[in-house]
Amino acid sequence: MAVKFSQFTTASQLSDISHLVGYKGTANVQIPPSLLAGTTYTIDVPGGTTNINLAGSDGSNDAITLTQGSNITLTHVSPSEISIASTATGDTYDLNATTDGSNVDLNLTSGSGTDNSVVQFTAGTGITLTRTGAQEITFASAAGTTVVKDQFTGNNSTTAFTLSVTPTAAANLNIFISGVYQNSKDSGGTANYTVAGTTLTFATAPPTTAANGIEVVITQ
Repeated sequence: MAVKFSQFTTASQLSDISHLVGYKGTANVQIPPSLLAGTTYTIDVPGGTTNINLAGSDGSNDAITLTQGSNITLTHVSPSEISIASTATGDTYDLNATTDGSNVDLNLTSGSGTDNSVVQFTAGTGITLTRTGAQEITFASAAGTTVVKDQFTGNNSTTAFTLSVTPTAAANLNIFISGVYQNSKDSGGTANYTVAGTTLTFATAPPTTAANGIEVVITQ
């Protein structure tokens, strides 16, 4: 048997249709629209919560719960909005330099005063450190070799002579008498001369020389 439809009426919505007609084999089949409607879903933020809710028209429901952690605040703003704010706070720090004798300290000072650190710059040999500002340190080098020459006249009796500078040690002296270099020690290992402050003392008085016949070269 053949069924022929000669006229169709357009429905404005699914509820306007009581049944749909299908064909299976040689039989007509009526299909209720409810079988075709399916399930619809909506997503929202339920009032007073910070949950993201997925609700189905069939009564099913799933939710994701947002939990605030340390220093995080979650606020329900509207059915479609959650505000996430950070309340984290931290310490503040100040970097500055201070004079510490001949040294300069670099200070990391916390606002709370509980977490301070200090790095000290120490002046070494030939180095001068100067705090030239709260955040400025000047490094200056005075390193180098200084040579000073003193001259005396020998009279075969004077053993002590006053130098113009203080030598670091006797090893910093080179002494010439009448142009002849003087060893710092004799053959037995005894010092031929010693120095204390600016005083140079010979173990044996230098012989009589011409004027300025004793020459002492001081290397610093």
